[in-house]
Amino acid sequence: MSDQSLVLVTGVTGFIGAHVAVSLITNGYRVRGTVRSMEKAEELVRLNPELKDKVDFVLVKDIIAPNAFKDVVKDCDYICHVASPFFFESVTDNKAQLLDPAHKGTISVLEASCNEPKVKRVVITSSTVAICDFNKHPFTGYTYTEKDWNPISYEEALTTKNGFSAYCASKKFAEIAARNFVKEKQPHFDMCTVNPALVVGPPIHPMSNMESLNTSDRLLWSLINGSKSQPSTQNIHVDVRDIAYAHVIAMEKPELSNDRMIVSQGPLVTNDVCKILRQKFPDLKEVISEPTDVPFNDKHFKVDNSYSKSFGLQYHSEKQTFIDTATKLWERAKQFALTH
Repeated sequence: MSDQSLVLVTGVTGFIGAHVAVSLITNGYRVRGTVRSMEKAEELVRLNPELKDKVDFVLVKDIIAPNAFKDVVKDCDYICHVASPFFFESVTDNKAQLLDPAHKGTISVLEASCNEPKVKRVVITSSTVAICDFNKHPFTGYTYTEKDWNPISYEEALTTKNGFSAYCASKKFAEIAARNFVKEKQPHFDMCTVNPALVVGPPIHPMSNMESLNTSDRLLWSLINGSKSQPSTQNIHVDVRDIAYAHVIAMEKPELSNDRMIVSQGPLVTNDVCKILRQKFPDLKEVISEPTDVPFNDKHFKVDNSYSKSFGLQYHSEKQTFIDTATKLWERAKQFALTH
């Protein structure tokens, strides 16, 4: 490896982490990635040959274990802390499954970074769920900015039976904990967060089957897997490749010191996804759900992505995201069919 800056990426074999690694290497950085098993590391390289000999993999089996990152941060110039649980179905213990891993993992990374003098900045993958209030009816027409915070309290987070609300809280309180840590400890490095909307895009990370698909891509897969599912939903989203490059921007821009940056491409409307894909792939109409023609609601809440654009982030078009994601999902499904 060259003497270029070394970046630690936690959760490098995850959906976002894998793309962050690719983006960093494309932009001239060296990468060290944490994994829970070396088998997954090998699978990541097999799926993405361009990563061969470009990522130094290190084993961190439990990100909330004491001193989990103590030796891992050695000689790193930057940290991209991506690893955090993202699921909200079948949650039985909000604290143990979501709140603690998000909080303790983040603090563990920051504490380890205090003992590595080379670290300049820690970039934390937060979310727009730490910003938006989902308990309000979504059709308020409100536009969220980096100044907004999800108002959920920690007490609510502990007791809610809504797994999604607990997940939102885990991102909010992990981000607040990181900001408080840096404010109180005044370490030699600074931090910033990237706050993506629902992240969709081509899955390049290890999966055991299509049932193990990352939570956010499952929505698109349900529209194109032949089940003729017709969920008509409207959300805000971002291409995984754009959030990956946003981590590079977040590392490099001095103006983002101790700041946060919303990364959102625009509305994701399932009707539009179906229309675009049926037009692009007319021979696959039997597996792509029919649009239900529910009208687009322009009163749906929005998020302002102008701050990210001011740093030169150029977003993929929605059309390109949906086409590339569908193509990759079909490809992965075909591979699983051939190997099982």
